[in-house]
Amino acid sequence: MAKNVLVLKHFESPKEAGLYYRLVCLTGGNKGESYILLGNRIIIGRSEKADIRLNDTKSSREHGEITKVGENWVVTDLGSQNGVVVNDKKITQKQLVEGDKVIMGQTVFKFAKVEVTSKNKVIQEENSDKANPNKGMIPLIVLVMIFGALFLFDDNPKPQGKKRSENSGQYQDSNNEYISAIQKRQANENKQLKEKLTVIYQRGLRELRERNYLRAIHEFNLALIIAPGDSQAEYYLRKAKEELDKEIESFLASAQRDEESLKYRSSIISYCAIIRLLYTVPEDPRHKNAVKQINELEAKMGLKTGETDCLKKSSSSK
Repeated sequence: MAKNVLVLKHFESPKEAGLYYRLVCLTGGNKGESYILLGNRIIIGRSEKADIRLNDTKSSREHGEITKVGENWVVTDLGSQNGVVVNDKKITQKQLVEGDKVIMGQTVFKFAKVEVTSKNKVIQEENSDKANPNKGMIPLIVLVMIFGALFLFDDNPKPQGKKRSENSGQYQDSNNEYISAIQKRQANENKQLKEKLTVIYQRGLRELRERNYLRAIHEFNLALIIAPGDSQAEYYLRKAKEELDKEIESFLASAQRDEESLKYRSSIISYCAIIRLLYTVPEDPRHKNAVKQINELEAKMGLKTGETDCLKKSSSSK
């Protein structure tokens, strides 16, 4: 951290003179801290290796980065779970402007510029001028003569302006190349993410076809962990839950119908089917209700409580 970021209190400034850019933390566990950006790439997140470590459970380990591009600073989302927001707009990458509010997780930063002047130097110059009031007159006259000579004899000052323009173009080209490299890396990461999601979708849909609803739900929840808010994963998850609910309702109706017809054994088979569907979530109210109903049917049939096979398997798997 020490190499890339200087941590100060909000109202403190660096000791050495110069122009600095900083992130001022406005909320959360880091509130009141000011981070002077010294390196060319600053990682922000919960990781111990991050340059700016966030005390924020809503942030990712490597949530985002601030990168120096020429004379500018660019913020990039590193595939975080909750994204990066700049001025109330979710972004993938954005060039920062002074005053921008950058949000990562629940932590809000303000991007600001601070200029530090050498106060000691100014004081020394003022003291020396008071000691000898005429001392500053000679350099002033010399400066006037030099500027006059330049104005008179420099008939063609355009090449100097052209040189600055060429340098500016070189900076711009460098900026474009760097931003292009960042965008290329982001596109590669997006491609890898899509490939992972495709594999997960295939596994989940296979489990759904085989009526292994809980396994399918697990796969689609995994997809949402990797890609929060993914519409396709949300659709598949909703579909798997609906299919599970529909099948449980069907078995429950069948069990109740058989029980009313005094077909206790058939009723138990339907309740056992519900238990098998919910075998990994015994705390589900529908699982508990199925166990209760089987125990009551066992009593009506003169059987011992828990004698039914599906109850034995269920208790042994706990």
